Amino acid sequence: MAQSQSVLLVAEGIDTVSTVFINGRAVMGTDNMFVKYTLDVKPFVKPGNNTIQLSFQSATDFAKKQADTYPYTVPPTCTLPVQHGECHVNFIRKEQCSFSWDWGPSFPTQGIWLPIYLTAFRSAVMDMATVEVVPDPRGVSVGWLLKTNTYYNVSTGATVEGVLLVTLEGTAIAERFHLTLSSSNTWAGFDLNVPQSTGVKRWWPNGYGNQTLYDVSFTFTASDGEVTSQRKRIGFRTIELVQDPVSRDPTQGLTFYFRVNDLPIFMKGANWIPPESFLELVTRDQVRTLLQAAVDAHMNIVRVCGVGIYETEDFFDLTDELGLLVFHGMVFCDSLYPTNQEFLDSVKREATYQVRRLTHRPSLLLWTGNNENQDIVDGQRSGENFSVYYKDYVKLYVSTLMPIVNHENPSRPYLISDQSNGKNTTKEGYLDSNPNSEYYGDVHSYQYLVDQWKPDQLLIPRFLTEYGVQAWCLYDTLVPVFQQSDMAYNSSQAVHRQHHPDGVTQIEWEIWRHLDFPPATTPQPERFKRMIYLTLINQAMSIKSETEHYRRHQGSLRDDGRGLTMGALYWQLNDLWQAPTWSSIDYSGRWKMLHYYALKFFSPLLVSPYLDGDFLDVFVVVDQIPTREVRDPRTKRLRFEPMAKVEDIAKSSVEKEDVLELATKVKRAISGVLTVEVYSWHSFKPLRQLTVPYKLTTTAESVYRANVSSMTSQAGCTSGKDCFIRVFLNDESDDVNNWIYVTELRDANLAKANVKITAVREISPRVFTITLTTTAIAPFVWLEAGSIMGRFSDNGFLLVKPSTTVKFSAWRDVDTDVLLEHLSVRSLMDVYN
Repeated sequence: MAQSQSVLLVAEGIDTVSTVFINGRAVMGTDNMFVKYTLDVKPFVKPGNNTIQLSFQSATDFAKKQADTYPYTVPPTCTLPVQHGECHVNFIRKEQCSFSWDWGPSFPTQGIWLPIYLTAFRSAVMDMATVEVVPDPRGVSVGWLLKTNTYYNVSTGATVEGVLLVTLEGTAIAERFHLTLSSSNTWAGFDLNVPQSTGVKRWWPNGYGNQTLYDVSFTFTASDGEVTSQRKRIGFRTIELVQDPVSRDPTQGLTFYFRVNDLPIFMKGANWIPPESFLELVTRDQVRTLLQAAVDAHMNIVRVCGVGIYETEDFFDLTDELGLLVFHGMVFCDSLYPTNQEFLDSVKREATYQVRRLTHRPSLLLWTGNNENQDIVDGQRSGENFSVYYKDYVKLYVSTLMPIVNHENPSRPYLISDQSNGKNTTKEGYLDSNPNSEYYGDVHSYQYLVDQWKPDQLLIPRFLTEYGVQAWCLYDTLVPVFQQSDMAYNSSQAVHRQHHPDGVTQIEWEIWRHLDFPPATTPQPERFKRMIYLTLINQAMSIKSETEHYRRHQGSLRDDGRGLTMGALYWQLNDLWQAPTWSSIDYSGRWKMLHYYALKFFSPLLVSPYLDGDFLDVFVVVDQIPTREVRDPRTKRLRFEPMAKVEDIAKSSVEKEDVLELATKVKRAISGVLTVEVYSWHSFKPLRQLTVPYKLTTTAESVYRANVSSMTSQAGCTSGKDCFIRVFLNDESDDVNNWIYVTELRDANLAKANVKITAVREISPRVFTITLTTTAIAPFVWLEAGSIMGRFSDNGFLLVKPSTTVKFSAWRDVDTDVLLEHLSVRSLMDVYN
């Protein structure tokens, strides 16, 4: 170190306001959690032992001081009282949810959350390398371009000659570039041609193909022999956000969907939040488990909104490997923000660093400037500061962030706001008159006042980036943090952890629409367990109904111009504490009923029945097959059509060796036989069964429609209270099935089903089959494994046979007898007996 010309202190993540001391001398201040700080501390170090010390300032005190000295109020000043949080989080560049949120506690952390280290060098070393993969301007059929940038730390006053070697590993492509660097010239940018003859394979989202990845290595050798290198893992794929007129009628708006490798893709996914309040506790295995659960549920996308952090290298390594696209927001969420020069300068450093850091990631879909901040500005229209807030909004997201993204990562889309009208937002002066328009962009939809088990009043937008319903975490997840006296739905601890306004009564009201509550005489904690179970049912059925509704509208337009819905991302995938939230996987990693339902409502082949007034309408929906856009020659109305011909698939962007396999897959997906059954709740044998052949012309189509009263009466069902309808595709063993009730379940004449676990058989130390028997048809059969962590192959299901078998996959080796001791099962009627 003593012979080095420079000694750099590198801090990749400091949370948040601190002073850094070297050997007792203050050398640097920090005030942004999302900036990598680098300082040459050569003048401050000495031979032998040295000390690095960080002195932190309270994040809440700093935020308050910034707000108090600002010339005007920037709303919101504080979190809602029900969130038990802190104030002025918008004045400090740190994780926004750390001051509390409606799904998390207030833990305003401070400390070192990413690596901090010293690096010494003589002349120049590489600091960062970026790669942007784009099609050759002459077309992908010709090849690709790797647009590379390298950034260097150069010793003060030095002029350094050197050679940069850039290699696409696994191929013959390698280029050498001669560089002359100085303290005023620390950047070099070069393009590498990757001809089609190289034979590189494309990267595809989950369900559409392989996630083929390649390493690009950068090695810089200075003239004095000093060598530094970096490696970036890339994927070859194209992404385009398509916002075109949906028809000849301009009032019907624009599309909003993504072409990946030239194919339109329906985006299926959920929203991601930090999995821990204390970020240093997050492990790669923990992130992998959660993201693998998303893949298991057929998701191809996760959304990271501005409430958390710019996600980590571990996170993106895994999304790249698993084929999960990432809809990523800058860290600005549900607030207005200051725009003084000091704040904007900090934001510029933050955005430049983070965009450069993630440019090479094939899974990164796009950037958004903020989450829902349009609504905050719009809420100030009648106030005296509206013009100031509007100018600040444009200054931050249009004048500051947009140029950085467009310069650093021009091939990726940038949306000013998430929940916006997309391209139409610019026409409206960057502030939408209706950011939840069904005719433009993406929407957030939380319609708590409507019956979410039924689609009648739901929106039919172009793209959903948020929608959700709350449910409690599982009872066993509460055991480590609740005392026995807390184990009640309305206990002070339970109410304290409900951070959503009116959330306690709201969940009760949602349940009461469809189901009865447990008897008041049921002793605690059993009554709490039953209430938790009911919240899980309500959440699962609500999001099932809503998601299927959106998928049914993906293939074509309605006459009023609504439809072509091409994305459904529910809020939220995961949790960061034990509480009632919108997640489908709770804090412990246990799957709620919702996640088991996602396995089916996001299935590549979906059969979806719903009641349209007095009629049953059954849709078949397909995806994960080659699809193309087709327009009616007269109306110019757009629809999405499966590629049914081998020659059409061959002309698309799929790998040539996959064409025949995909053609077979398409054929199986778009044609088959629908079976419709009418059941009595009191018999395992259907009262009536009919079969209907179908062949789809779009990716979502009605294949059967009939009057419900006629169906049930012809089946001999005297009352809707006694019957339900079940549907499945092709062979029943394919497990593409669904069901719908005719009368609200709270009014239905359900039989008392006695569901039992009758056998557990070990397949391996972590995989078991569980045999269930029942004395009657049982809705919402729910298995739990107590303290043994793992997941079931199916759960929360309708049991229509006297027996069935479910697989359990444990996270760790477990003895069969131990598992049997911890297993439990219940169904709906157990709540009332």
